Amino acid sequence: MKDRQKKPFNYMTLVGIIFLVVVLIALVNMLRTSDSGTVGIGQVGIGDKAAPFAVPLAISDLDGDANVDPGEACSVEGADVLRICDYFDRPLVMSFWFTKGASSCIDQQDIFDQVAARYRAKAGFVSINVRDDRDRVRELIRDHGWKVPVGYDRDGAVSNIYRVGGCPTFLFFRKGGVLEDAEIGSTDTQELGAQVRSLIDGESKATQQESTSGADPGSAG
Repeated sequence: MKDRQKKPFNYMTLVGIIFLVVVLIALVNMLRTSDSGTVGIGQVGIGDKAAPFAVPLAISDLDGDANVDPGEACSVEGADVLRICDYFDRPLVMSFWFTKGASSCIDQQDIFDQVAARYRAKAGFVSINVRDDRDRVRELIRDHGWKVPVGYDRDGAVSNIYRVGGCPTFLFFRKGGVLEDAEIGSTDTQELGAQVRSLIDGESKATQQESTSGADPGSAG
């Protein structure tokens, strides 16, 4: 009789333990992924050098996934390839976007292209589409007349490196490819333009300071 009385207790205890384990696992996973939409939590954070990558230009016929090998990406050659390393000679603004579940992102790329047209003489601009249907991307580029080069991140490897979790995601790099700032969410031409001007002005001030500090104090007079 005693054994029969213990069995229900032991069974309920086991169920309770299993339930607690499941809850703990869920909490751990939630904590690990709660920052999935935050730029800078992945391999590249604010103040870090941009992770090299090469992707096919969306409008090209080049087929393939992104090359994110640090030792190879900047050496990939071809007129149909977009390499981030080619843009390190001046400030750079990069836009990550997709249309799946984020149709408003198309309008945001219109804004990005307009701002790029205004400041392309002083900064570089690149756009990276993430995992959309490529024919659809080509159609959008053609119909909207975007001039900014659009790379195609077919497997999402590049967006994973930069931990892109929202559309659009704008990244602002100083000359040399150092990540200065990141913004997620909708903007307008005035706001984005101000951010680009700030990036350019900051670079100009840094250059002036370097020139001043490097000057020979005894050369004057």
